[in-house]
This record gives sequence, structure tokens and C-alpha cells, in this order.
Amino acid sequence: MITPVEYLALKSRVQEELNNIKRLEASLRRLKLFPAIKADSINGLPLDDEISCRVIGSYLHDYYCCLERVFFHIARSFGESIPKGEQWHKELLLEMTLDIPGVRRAVLSKKTMAQVDELRGFRHVFRNAYGFNLSPKKEQLVLAGLAEISRGIKRHLDAFFRDMDQLILKDR
Repeated sequence: MITPVEYLALKSRVQEELNNIKRLEASLRRLKLFPAIKADSINGLPLDDEISCRVIGSYLHDYYCCLERVFFHIARSFGESIPKGEQWHKELLLEMTLDIPGVRRAVLSKKTMAQVDELRGFRHVFRNAYGFNLSPKKEQLVLAGLAEISRGIKRHLDAFFRDMDQLILKDR
């Protein structure tokens, strides 16, 4: 079982990633792309321009990386094995929907996991395709769903840590 000190360290690491997400959201907000897409260009370049796609793709990539680090920290802190192989990113995400009796409650609902999985899928394409091959329509669909992912993640993490605080820090 995780010790109170290890748990508090986990909370600090997760908070650091949530702060990174706030920075990403603030940058997207300045571009009028978050929480809803209210711009049709970035610095005069249409959103479907290759350069705009690369900019948006970079933000989406970073956003997913922050989430994945949160999930990695949670799994590692609770003694779970980190999945291996080609599908480890997806398996880690699925692991976050599991309630592990005597260890931890589920971190995510299946609905939020499915939304995050869309972001993971985009991140995979972004990392493995040339920027000029990105689909602006697909990218904008993923971007349009980011606010709902953000709300879901924050709601789930708040509930997760509130419940885990009761279990782990109750005697402190």
C-alpha cells in the first residue's frame, strides 16, 4: 500500500502536470481556440493551413502527454506495473478505469477514457505522420472536444484524490 508520504508526493507530481495543462489551456485561450474554437486563423493563417495545423497539433500532443504523465504517476505510485509493448499507451489509459479493491478506486469513467483515447489517437498520428499530412478537420474535432476532456479529467481527479485522501490520510 502507498504510504502517506508517497501519496503526498504523487499529489504534488499530479498538480505539476495540471499546472502544465492550465498553461496549455491559457495559450489556446489566447489563440481563441479554447474552451471553444472562436477563431478561424492563427496569426492570419487559416486553421486548415499546414502551419496552423502544426501549431494546434503541438498543443494537443503536449496536452495528451501531460495526461499520460498523470496516469503514469498514479499507476507507478500505487505499485501497478506499467504496461509494455506497442499498445502500452492505450493499456495505461484503460488501467485508469479500473477499480482495484484494497489499492485504489478508478481514476476515470469509461466515457472520459474514450474521450481521452481520441486525443491519444490524434497524438499518435501527430507523432508518426508528416505535418503536411495532418487532417485539419480531424484535428479541429479533437480540439473542439478538449474542453469536455478538461472538465472530465478535473472532475475525476478531484473525486479520486478526495476519496484517496480519506483512505490514506485519515489518521494524519
